[in-house]
Amino acid sequence: MRINLVTPFAEKDAAKALGARWDSTKKIWYIVDAEDLTPFLRWIPNLDAAQDTGATALASPKASMVKVKPPVASKPAVEVPHCGCNVLPWEDCEHSLSR
Repeated sequence: MRINLVTPFAEKDAAKALGARWDSTKKIWYIVDAEDLTPFLRWIPNLDAAQDTGATALASPKASMVKVKPPVASKPAVEVPHCGCNVLPWEDCEHSLSR
């Protein structure tokens, strides 16, 4: 089974030392039939997709310890107080300052 890796240029020698191969057509590093994916986890872009292929090596405890950051809710840059009028926020109302 082939798994493509997302390897920064600065880390290419490390990936190669672990057994990764270079695909000159696609310009990407990859591994084939690796028994233990643990050394490559930092370069596997989508661990869930790799698990769906039936790889048993991904079932190791270290593979399940990949941390995923929760989504961050953002606030508007400027809070605009609402006057209570029944208008859309970008429309002027009778309480808006006229220019």
